[in-house]
Amino acid sequence: MNRIPLIFFAIFCTIIFNSCETLKQVAKDYDLDPTQTGQLTEREVIQGLKSALEVGTKAGVDQLAATNGYLRDEAVKILLPSELQSAIAQLKSTSAGRKVYDELIKDIEADMVVSLNRAAEKAVIKAKPIFVDAITSMTVQDGFDILKGDDNAATSYLRSKTFNQLVNAFKPDIKNVLDDPIVYNRSSEQLYSSFVKTYNEVEKNDIINALKLDPINEKDLATFVTERALDGMFQKVALKEKDIRENPSARINDILKKVFAQQ
Repeated sequence: MNRIPLIFFAIFCTIIFNSCETLKQVAKDYDLDPTQTGQLTEREVIQGLKSALEVGTKAGVDQLAATNGYLRDEAVKILLPSELQSAIAQLKSTSAGRKVYDELIKDIEADMVVSLNRAAEKAVIKAKPIFVDAITSMTVQDGFDILKGDDNAATSYLRSKTFNQLVNAFKPDIKNVLDDPIVYNRSSEQLYSSFVKTYNEVEKNDIINALKLDPINEKDLATFVTERALDGMFQKVALKEKDIRENPSARINDILKKVFAQQ
């Protein structure tokens, strides 16, 4: 295991407790003893990790909150629910179905995808204060779990502690965007619900059954987009943290350069 999970543990212990005894012992055990010449001081470790967290979360969130932050990034772009994609693919598999798709569904599909990603871009900014609260409330046991865990243990901790809060914070904004009319005075939510209902009625038709279409289990679109938005956000934050650990050019200030040069 590299030294970064240890440094996370050290800073979180310091945040929780006024006493630095735990930090001193951990620092000594892992060659971060400030009494040794050339080693990092406790203050530098704390400043470095705070800076890394600030840079990582700000960069990830700000990138996605920008216009087209989700939409133009193929790694996190939110597409239609998989069941709906499968249904459309089945519809396009015949010449008659393809004609129906081209004339009636293609433009609506594109408008809906834009709407889903615009909703995520609007909501993602609300992650910042929730991340801060999760970090400052970390317990000693949480710290040990991170110390013993995988290289992504800190990100996994943040996800486990913040996911429900983030869903509650994101979903109202996402739902508002999905409720806005985007085509023919109908919203993404209305279009999705109408498509699911119509498709399932068609799927049950004896003639259409020859195509072996699968039914769609209707799912709340706002919940779907919220979950995908969070997946993309955590992915970006984790990538930024990894970049800071491995890439010297990503360490944009002196304290980051000093702390992470010794990992």
